[in-house]
Amino acid sequence: MTTENQKALHTSAEIFDAFIERSWRSNAERQKAKGAEFVIGKREGVYMWDIEGKRRLIDCGTGGGVHALGHRHPEILAVLRQALDDGRDTGLWSVPNAKYLELQDKLAALAPKAHLNRSVITLCSTLSVDLATMFAFRVTKRQKMLAYRHGYHGHTGFAAIVTGSPEEGIIDHYNLPSHSNFLERFGDLEELDRLLTSEIAAFIIEPMDYETFEAASNDFFTQASRLCKERGVLFIVDETRAGLGRSGTLWASEQYDIDLDMMITGKGLSGGLYPASAVLMRAEIYEHCMNQHRFAYISSLGGNEISCVVAAKVLDVASSPALLENVRKVGAYLHNAFQALCSKHSDVLKGVTSFGLAVSVQVANRDLGRELYRKILADGVLCHSVAEIDPPGLKFFPPLVLTEAEADQIVDTLDRAGSSLRKSVKSAA
Repeated sequence: MTTENQKALHTSAEIFDAFIERSWRSNAERQKAKGAEFVIGKREGVYMWDIEGKRRLIDCGTGGGVHALGHRHPEILAVLRQALDDGRDTGLWSVPNAKYLELQDKLAALAPKAHLNRSVITLCSTLSVDLATMFAFRVTKRQKMLAYRHGYHGHTGFAAIVTGSPEEGIIDHYNLPSHSNFLERFGDLEELDRLLTSEIAAFIIEPMDYETFEAASNDFFTQASRLCKERGVLFIVDETRAGLGRSGTLWASEQYDIDLDMMITGKGLSGGLYPASAVLMRAEIYEHCMNQHRFAYISSLGGNEISCVVAAKVLDVASSPALLENVRKVGAYLHNAFQALCSKHSDVLKGVTSFGLAVSVQVANRDLGRELYRKILADGVLCHSVAEIDPPGLKFFPPLVLTEAEADQIVDTLDRAGSSLRKSVKSAA
């Protein structure tokens, strides 16, 4: 017998209403408030269609990079299907498998620094951050982390304690233990020098400011690396968003002269098709943490054969010269086109910050940013978000396979929205 709750849901509105009634209400209401009452149906490349098949969006959010190679990338999809056809499944965690070794070796070969030659494969970046934090606690015998206040590293376990954003952080909500201090200003060396005390086990940071997409300066990262080494603090770079080609090189860390101890990758390592993440580290950290206890890290599904097959192909695609050249070319193209819009709509749009294909357009104020978000969404472009810190900005995080023609569609949409808002600003003046 079919109950009321089991009836088929056919439209975006019906699914949103059902979520509000009996599931994650706050999320559904938040999306509706942004004008994003959109449930994904067909998806391919840079595009998504709603479940009704009536609306098409260019995905410039990509789940923070989960779909960095676009939706249902044909090469990734092919290896996933082949893995299933070959008779593979998740296997047993206690039984070594060759695909795990192959992925470890590939990560070592492609690592931004040669000494990051060991890795642990997990299911998601949050678990990788959680594990890296535990490793840091063991290696240093300290139990305090340092992170950037407005970074993002995850929502469970130790990853949650290093996500201190007033908007997205959940430390107070869950009454989590205070095992972290926070750098308030991205790139502030004086503050970093003061906060890197003898109680800090590790400093974890992304290569770009998550809220503004400003890349870390060479001086900041170089000095951060030096200070960490001098004070016995592990330096952990979280490349969950900036890695896998987003910055124009496979790893953003390649662009800095740093001596990092661990690196996180994930989200896009899944190809958007099968969960995969990894922590890369020095051999001595791996040995100290993984091989000095019989059950140092157990995951029923982490590092399973299918994850490893998919992740290995993602690395092949993301490290290809053609893909990286496309990121650099289209990233510059989009930056320059947005900069031209800032000149045209100078009362609304104030400047552009970018790191490869992570592009933020600064706006006059946060309310205008939210209105722009809604307008371009209605016109066919889903943005990543509106920055929660100053300067406010509208954030674009498109698939790395984006073409210049598709970039033009994004620019035209923002142009129309800017024109509309300019009229509103003038009539209100």
